[in-house]
Amino acid sequence: MFLSKGEKALETIFIQYPKCSTCQKAKQWLEKNQISFQDRHIVLQTPTEKELEAWIQKSGYEIKKFFNTSRIKI
Repeated sequence: MFLSKGEKALETIFIQYPKCSTCQKAKQWLEKNQISFQDRHIVLQTPTEKELEAWIQKSGYEIKKFFNTSRIKI
């Protein structure tokens, strides 16, 4: 990652539900690869609407990529 002069690197925010096995594996991977992150419990520190809007806009992904919809029956 290359930053422009005066530009700050963004801190990685790991939003998780601690009892989720996929979240546990992802957290272990981050730690194993020495990637620093801010750990946030999704229930206790729910992302704000403003945060979600900013993340979605910056990512360039469709909004549905931010949510686990694999178990939703349509």
